[in-house]
Amino acid sequence: MESRQRILYVAESMNACAWYRCVTPGRELAECGYDVRVDISVTLELASWADVVVLQRFHEPYINDVIAFCKHSGKRLVYELDDDLWNIHPDSGAHAFYSRPDVLGPIEEALRAAHVVTTTTPALAERLSSMNRTVVVLPNMLPDQFWPYEEPVEQREDRVIIGWAGTNTHLPDLKLLVGVMEQLLDRYPAVEFWWAGMREVPFRNHPRIRRLEGVDLPDYPELLGNFHVGLAPLVDSVFNRCKSDLKFVEYARRGIPVVASRVEAYAGTVRHGET
Repeated sequence: MESRQRILYVAESMNACAWYRCVTPGRELAECGYDVRVDISVTLELASWADVVVLQRFHEPYINDVIAFCKHSGKRLVYELDDDLWNIHPDSGAHAFYSRPDVLGPIEEALRAAHVVTTTTPALAERLSSMNRTVVVLPNMLPDQFWPYEEPVEQREDRVIIGWAGTNTHLPDLKLLVGVMEQLLDRYPAVEFWWAGMREVPFRNHPRIRRLEGVDLPDYPELLGNFHVGLAPLVDSVFNRCKSDLKFVEYARRGIPVVASRVEAYAGTVRHGET
């Protein structure tokens, strides 16, 4: 009997990036007959087990040992990266960490050493091509088992909830709404603004601004179901020009109309006045 190819995903941590870039594709590959493991660290035993090792944002000091082992033992080494880490906005919660040489240096070494680099958008692929000649775009996808919704969010005549959900890394983007959102609420008494996930509070106190706690990824579609309109603000920056349209896709999958910044990330999917 022919043995099945074994694929090991090594994620930076079990966060949203790992969910979309490791767990989701790993499950689909398992459905197609591959043996798949997802972990947040790599041992010699795990690397020996695998035919293909995928490092997702991995930057541990021993990464050179992993690279050397894969090359010596004939393993295929893939590096996965979904953000332009060289151009993170200084206000982003991720800037201080990824600007450290002991973090960015190992990532650059792995990008150069990998047989293949996978990423999310053509713009980011072009950015990474200076470090590796073989860069493949794998767009972000939504796993059907966690997005089973087909009906749009139920509308209410007495209330319209405008919503946003994201992490602290999007603080510069959320700041685009400061002032504008308060004016909108003052003008339209039936409108509320709910935002989730961000720990920092950029808005002034307002009776119809509500902060929600972040949720685990399996509960995220249900969280979005609270919104009647979804916001997708993005600062027009070098970093964001490499972002994907994932937030639009998530809103759309829940049947929620989107108001998005007119930037490259949404240029190919958001149609003004239609979506």
